[in-house]
Amino acid sequence: MTTSLYIHHVINLLLMIILFILNFTHFGGTTALIILFIIFIINSILLFRANSKQVKNNGSTLEDFNKK
Repeated sequence: MTTSLYIHHVINLLLMIILFILNFTHFGGTTALIILFIIFIINSILLFRANSKQVKNNGSTLEDFNKK
């Protein structure tokens, strides 16, 4: 995995933790949850795009990596 994929994973994990905390404590309101959710979705889309670019450039998939 490249550095950009690690960054996307870390950002997604942090956003999910913040979303769970805000949702269960009812702190921040609905607007904050919706904004964080939209940021999470956008970051997930960017993660998928970065992953597809890596597969296209390297020409290897997860199945190929596991065979080695």
